[in-house]
Order: sequence, then structure tokens, then C-alpha cells
Amino acid sequence: MLQEDNPTRAFIADAVASGRRHLPLEVNPALASLSALLVESGKNELVIRFTAPRSATQGNGVVGGGTLATMLDLAMAMAVLAQLKPGYTCATISLTVNMQSAGPEGHFIAAAKVDRIGGQVAFAQAQLYDAGRSRLIANATSSLAVRAVRA
Repeated sequence: MLQEDNPTRAFIADAVASGRRHLPLEVNPALASLSALLVESGKNELVIRFTAPRSATQGNGVVGGGTLATMLDLAMAMAVLAQLKPGYTCATISLTVNMQSAGPEGHFIAAAKVDRIGGQVAFAQAQLYDAGRSRLIANATSSLAVRAVRA
């Protein structure tokens, strides 16, 4: 049985279509836990600000790699969801993350771009920067399964 739509897809597609900026992305727990904020969007690209909580820092004061990878994964998924038709969703099937420098607790900016959406698989890339976008923290690529939403 087909569910009508993925609520996250509907939310981000509407936000992008209407040109919304500085929009809190509290539509699901993963985004809310990182205080995600849609900064801007363009053709095939989203810019999202994430906030790493103190609980995500390691003993050396930097944010753990898993949290940084989650930010990149969420940004790429949101970029793909923004372009899917109603009734479709995506799920990460491959994620490659390359850490470039340490990221201290606080804000991060993710710029995610959709490279291609095929019938069953989408491809995306993202870069994660410090709050001022002056330092690259990590970059990633992913492939995402595209499928109909199921109840």
C-alpha cells in the first residue's frame, strides 16, 4: 500500500519552491537534533546550517566524525528529496566521507548538490564548512536509492 508522501520531502520541496530562507528544519528528529536551518537553495543545491551540540564533542574539544558525517548525509538527502516527485523518497545506500580538518563545537555550513537522479538511484555531493565558510571541515559523496513511499 502506497502512503501519500514523505512529509520531509513535501516540506523541503515546498520550502525550495517558495524560495524560503533561514527556515528551521524541524520536520524530523535527526534534523531537529542538529538544529538544522535551511540557509538558501538554488538549482540542484541546498545550503544548510547545522549546530553540533556539546554532547557531540570528543575529549579534545572537536566534534566527532560520526556527527560530521551525519550532517553531510542529511544535507545530501535533503537536496535529493527537494527534487523528487510527491510519493517518492530516498535512502542512502553508499556514503563516502573525507575529513579535511577538525571541527570545533558550534555551527557548520553544509552545501549539498545533486549530481543526478535516475529511475532508482540518485547521486549527490556535499562540503561541510566552519560557520564562516572559510575552512573546509569535510566533504562527501553519496548514492541514494529512490523509491515509492510505502505505508
